[in-house]
Amino acid sequence: MPGRPGGPGGPGRKARLTSDPLPGLLRAIAIPAGTGLLFQTLFNIVDSFWAGFVSTAALTALGASFPVFFLVIVLSVGIGMAATALIANCLGREDQEGARRLFGQAVFLTLVGGVIVALYGLFAIGPLLRFLGTSGESLAAGIAYLLPIMLFSVIFLLNQTLNGWLTAQGDSRSFRNALALGCALNVVLDPLLMFGAFGVPGLGVLGIAIATVSIQAMQLVYLVHRARRSPMGLRLHLADIRPDLPILRDFLRQAVPVTVSIGATGFGLFCITWFMGRHGEAAIAAYGIGLRIEQLVMLPMIGLNTAALTLVGQNHGAGLPGRVRETARLVMLYGAVVMALGAVVVWLTRAQLIGIFSDDPDVIRLGAAYLGFAVFNFNAYAILILGGGVLQGMRLPVYAMGVALFRHVFGPLVVLYLLDPVLGFGLPGIYWGIVIIAWIGSVVTIHYLRRELPDPEAAAGSAT
Repeated sequence: MPGRPGGPGGPGRKARLTSDPLPGLLRAIAIPAGTGLLFQTLFNIVDSFWAGFVSTAALTALGASFPVFFLVIVLSVGIGMAATALIANCLGREDQEGARRLFGQAVFLTLVGGVIVALYGLFAIGPLLRFLGTSGESLAAGIAYLLPIMLFSVIFLLNQTLNGWLTAQGDSRSFRNALALGCALNVVLDPLLMFGAFGVPGLGVLGIAIATVSIQAMQLVYLVHRARRSPMGLRLHLADIRPDLPILRDFLRQAVPVTVSIGATGFGLFCITWFMGRHGEAAIAAYGIGLRIEQLVMLPMIGLNTAALTLVGQNHGAGLPGRVRETARLVMLYGAVVMALGAVVVWLTRAQLIGIFSDDPDVIRLGAAYLGFAVFNFNAYAILILGGGVLQGMRLPVYAMGVALFRHVFGPLVVLYLLDPVLGFGLPGIYWGIVIIAWIGSVVTIHYLRRELPDPEAAAGSAT
């Protein structure tokens, strides 16, 4: 179903993404993407809010569940981001058939990933939660929350893959709308299924999981509808989803480094949670709340990253190095300004922010202490997120993977281990270690960007 000339997402859309003023294009893609992630974060905050009414054990279960659940995020976002970058490059060079073939392979990998996560959920949840320091009521709540989500994870994965297809065409609004709908429904379904009403029995933390899976299924129906109405349409046959080795290899060259990068993030969170667990369940709960607040502050970066991935991808595919470099400059500038403001606001209100989610004095004290250190990371996170998006749009995801492995594997295993168990600095040592590791990674990212961003004058010279 081709788009009308000049209409959103069709040939006119491709021309606009490679010719219209970049500031306007960045806003048009970044604001809906960031707003959508705001709704997703609010969705998670609603979960934590209602869990806090059940017990500290339920709140601890959600905090400890995040690193375990991260496998779903690893596969869904990894496949989705790879699809966005590769499909955008195809559309930039006007290869619509190649874009469709890539999308078919993305769906194939999504289905395989769903099976892997379901098996992981059946066999690994309990041992991992125990390893993270949960026991008794917290352990039982964590298993009740995670098991349904893992078994139906293919729905989560398909939603991200469809979002990659739409975003590569410049449509970040559809996913935002799906997330907004999910957030609104969660406000109603969470308390209904947790505490029971109108003949519905109270299910506790299991109710949060059932609400989450049900909402994801509704979002899938909506995104399929939007993809069918997109300029590229959604004409997939069984043959498109079967493995096509040459295309699959090309896709995996992009997807594997991206997935490893995100997976390394999950490993890092897992390690940090383990170190926090050495200092009690209140430290785990405080860190979980702090992470959700950081996610809220980082939303503009996710929106800018989505815009960078799409615009760099299409302009790189179209052979426009000047626009690639200018996109990178603008997203870095916008990111630095926004994150500096976010750091000031969070530092001034850190205790009050933690107090929204818990009335436990120990959780509030430890959470405020964590955020007091975390604000020093905000601009480093902007460089890491946006620099990674630019490199992925240029089909250079290996660099971002190297930085991620340093930050989330070497850093926690070596730096945090030295600062906490060996040197005995305790929680302040963990907090300072996170700051040091993040800034080392950001400096390396800037080095890669300076080396790899195309020089428009050199490109013009070589063309002549």
